[in-house]
Amino acid sequence: MVRLVEWAAAALEKSSNQPVLPHAIIALNASENSLSSEMWDVEITTAVLMEEMSRTVHQNESFKRYAQFWRERERPIETIEHLLLSYYSSIKVVRIPTTGRPNLIATQVTKLTTSIQTACQKSRRRRRELRMLLNAEDMQPYLQYAFDHFSRNLELPFDFVQASFMNSPIPADFGGNILKLAIQLMNAWENRVGAQPIFEELAAMVASCIMLDAARQKILGTKPHKAVYKACADLSRNRSSHHPSLC
Repeated sequence: MVRLVEWAAAALEKSSNQPVLPHAIIALNASENSLSSEMWDVEITTAVLMEEMSRTVHQNESFKRYAQFWRERERPIETIEHLLLSYYSSIKVVRIPTTGRPNLIATQVTKLTTSIQTACQKSRRRRRELRMLLNAEDMQPYLQYAFDHFSRNLELPFDFVQASFMNSPIPADFGGNILKLAIQLMNAWENRVGAQPIFEELAAMVASCIMLDAARQKILGTKPHKAVYKACADLSRNRSSHHPSLC
């Protein structure tokens, strides 16, 4: 468990904007054949192991250090499972029996294979949702960028967002500039919030920019939605205190 946490912490420290956390699957080799039948179930074994080790997060020096790291970031860590799920998307434990029961070995190996396949499918699905699912052609620029990055500096984290710009740069149009502004705001907030709060904060200023451009370019069209008027009115009332650069 210590090695799992230390490896994951190092990987997380050396990367930023990582789109998907890995899944962890622990294979307990040479488990005693005399274990009860329910202990060969993946879900039960995982729950039992997490329960048995739950309090070690307050006893083991390595665990205490990493738990404090997350508590300082307002993430409660009370059990070893809480700590592991700060670094991994899921945790599964599969027992593999010792010699003498070939049928049970085959069954447990099948469960291990199924667990790996399920984790890969979940990871693939999540990457697709985030539009970060790479094929062999797209993967090559990431590998090259990572090689160039770590060959120059081992201390600075690898930034997945910057790597994606190398493969597909942000366009220099209005939408691209809004995206750049959102990224700057995300960096200023140190990744503490998601996309929705960021764009909620930007909504009034973006609406103002759209209205200003429409007025300058004399763009004709249907009556703007009342939400745009409200956003612009809110901006006008508050810009002197909240957006002095827009005055």
